[in-house]
Amino acid sequence: MTAEQKKILVVDDEPDILQLLEISLTRMGFKVYKAENIGSAKYQLSKTSFHLCLSDFKLPDGHGSDLVEHVNKNYPNTPIAVITAFGTINHAVETLKKGAFDFITKPISLDTLRQLVITGLQKHETREPETTAETIHIDTSYFNQLNKLIIKHAESHMPVIIFGKRGTWKKRIASLIHKNSHLSDQPFTVVNCANESVELTPDVPGTLVYENIENLDPKEQTQLIKFIKTLPEGKRIIVTSNWTEDEFMHSLGVKKSLIRLLTVATIKTRSVLELKEDLADVSKTRLEQLAEEWNKLPCKIHPSALTKLKNYDFPGNLKELDLILSKAAVNCQNQLIREEDIQLENTGYQPQLNKEMNLERYIEEIEIREITNALAKTNNNKTKAADLLGISFRALRYKIKKLGID
Repeated sequence: MTAEQKKILVVDDEPDILQLLEISLTRMGFKVYKAENIGSAKYQLSKTSFHLCLSDFKLPDGHGSDLVEHVNKNYPNTPIAVITAFGTINHAVETLKKGAFDFITKPISLDTLRQLVITGLQKHETREPETTAETIHIDTSYFNQLNKLIIKHAESHMPVIIFGKRGTWKKRIASLIHKNSHLSDQPFTVVNCANESVELTPDVPGTLVYENIENLDPKEQTQLIKFIKTLPEGKRIIVTSNWTEDEFMHSLGVKKSLIRLLTVATIKTRSVLELKEDLADVSKTRLEQLAEEWNKLPCKIHPSALTKLKNYDFPGNLKELDLILSKAAVNCQNQLIREEDIQLENTGYQPQLNKEMNLERYIEEIEIREITNALAKTNNNKTKAADLLGISFRALRYKIKKLGID
């Protein structure tokens, strides 16, 4: 049995005991989390998956048997034992009935502690499911549905296409599909189709993720179609696009045969603007996850700071939200993010095009995309491109000049 990356929660209201157990268990190679009461232990359990829990019996806000009952009910894969200086036969019987795997009285020797941990970890391995899905740990309706799709598509061999605006975690979703698939032990290779010099069909096993698929010209699309049709075992295709599904399906610049190959399984991500009702929950969860990574207490958000976030357009979506929250968590005082801690300038993301506020520019963006696609599809033959677009040659020439299309 290896102690690598095993997480143990130790619950005791005596700082000296906590420190002693932390030192002993850390030297054995475990990652130790501490709690001084049942309330703190419950919070830790809700945020981290533990391999083992060791608790004192007499705690400021209850008995260790109460925590045993809570753990067995809510975290059945986490074995728990009680170590106490106030043990009686009745206490032991009560605790063991509620699900503890052992009840030991203090003082406890190093050898006894080591054997207790070994026994507990063996029980964890017995209880733990053979596979544990890796998902996005944000408890909202959108992310719960997204996790279901991730697991569903991970079990399939078919290509998956993920639609959504920049910054909506498309690559992260692709990575989770890979990690939950039968190819999880194989490479995860990203091919950026916006890079003209990229190798389109790399000779590597595992999962190939094609980013910005809409940037491929007709010749490259043909090459990719042939590649997908002859895909050998041990390889899988996932595609991401910054377009919507409707834009991709009806674009004149995307070959119909490629559309048919790629749209068997689809995922549509949402922008932060579409998740405004969930913004408080998403921000709270991300701050808690950052705190766990940094090994510090999580920050809370003042209502005025949350209002400032809700009034922002988030052109960088979830990636930009992560950046803003990270900066705020670093700069805030007393783990409270106030309005002045929310820095919305210089995040590196350009303001989003607002259809209602700038309809003309929105239409121009569509025209530029479709004209560019038509020209690419006809190898820059303007007469054929005009026919494809259903407009006259003169109208096309005028639009090319007006829109500044090279």
